[in-house]
Amino acid sequence: MELNATKISNLFKETIMGLQEEPDFQWSSDDVKYSINGKGEPDIQLAVGNVSLDYDLWEGLRNPAVVGLYPAGLQEIWEFYANRRKNRVDEHGRPTIFQTPHSYDYARNNYRRAVIISVMLPFSPKIIDAYVNIVRGEKRGSSHLYARMYEDTNLMINKASSRVAMDLVARDRVVVAMDDKTVKDVSTEAIPITHQGISHGPSKDGNYPQKSIAVLLGLGQFGIHRLVFRDEFIDGKVKRNFGPIRSLIIFDKEELVRNGRNNVIYPTREWREYLFKLYDFTNIEQEVNKYRFCSYIPLDDEGCGKCIGCCPSGAQPNSTSTSRGQFSEKVKQQTHRFWDGKLQFDYASCCEERGQMGTLFPEWSCTRCMSMCAIEGSKRTYAAKEFYNKLKQLTTA
Repeated sequence: MELNATKISNLFKETIMGLQEEPDFQWSSDDVKYSINGKGEPDIQLAVGNVSLDYDLWEGLRNPAVVGLYPAGLQEIWEFYANRRKNRVDEHGRPTIFQTPHSYDYARNNYRRAVIISVMLPFSPKIIDAYVNIVRGEKRGSSHLYARMYEDTNLMINKASSRVAMDLVARDRVVVAMDDKTVKDVSTEAIPITHQGISHGPSKDGNYPQKSIAVLLGLGQFGIHRLVFRDEFIDGKVKRNFGPIRSLIIFDKEELVRNGRNNVIYPTREWREYLFKLYDFTNIEQEVNKYRFCSYIPLDDEGCGKCIGCCPSGAQPNSTSTSRGQFSEKVKQQTHRFWDGKLQFDYASCCEERGQMGTLFPEWSCTRCMSMCAIEGSKRTYAAKEFYNKLKQLTTA
């Protein structure tokens, strides 16, 4: 199968629809937990990129307040795979003396590129809207339906990613599904123990940043709340997608695509530099700001702060610059949370509130910031239209 965005997207749709025959996902047609398109199919959002095996995914990003100090790159993912697949017996079925995995030099000599696929399964807007009605204003409730949606869609995209990866396995390619278990295994098997956990960075949930991969490929954008979402201009209005994100890493022998063929991008240095500006919310230049899905910083409007205003723990306002691109005196005084000018999100406050409520109500959920952004957040037509043109312009080498 040729690796192009349309075919892989269709494969994900077929896989997810097939999963609904299994006991965990036998929902009624009125109770589907993910967003559906006009054809009644999963509204899969997907981006595909390719790079050489010498490409550094995390150049300029190694910071405990960003992606962490020791994020897993292509070499670590290859070494994880190679260790799992090393030869243990010879052609006669006898145990081999040297049970060593293929090195990354072997990969460089035998594969020409790495294809990276990032996929989002958007949440059902109907369920999010119902949740927003519960938490709007001063209300402090939660929703077991929302919590169940969150768990079910995460489980579904996990399984779908693994099954799609199996379908893509071929003689001349290596496929690794970066689902939750694999991310955990890569983080503990391919990363030295001295580079794991808090030595890597606070609250990083492993050494492979799924959200940053999605952003690198242009699947979505970071908002001021540090969550990834995707805006698209469809049928005369902006449609906003939030949902769990997974990825696949594929090493194959095809020629590196640099011209955008089949909607496969090449993340150039110019594209990376552009992204650095786009997600630095202390940069309030209009030429940068007009391409942001997140409308926190005013443009020709009053800006938006729905995610900050609804945060019950205060973690959001304690983790953001002002709409003028400056940090408040209160935040600036917390020098222990800055690393090379980057501010670590206030997970302590966020997790304390959610954690305490979780001990009282096992199905308690928060993510008010995401839900309010999805339903009531201000949306900008220009960004939803023109960001993808900028993506095409800057990812053609």
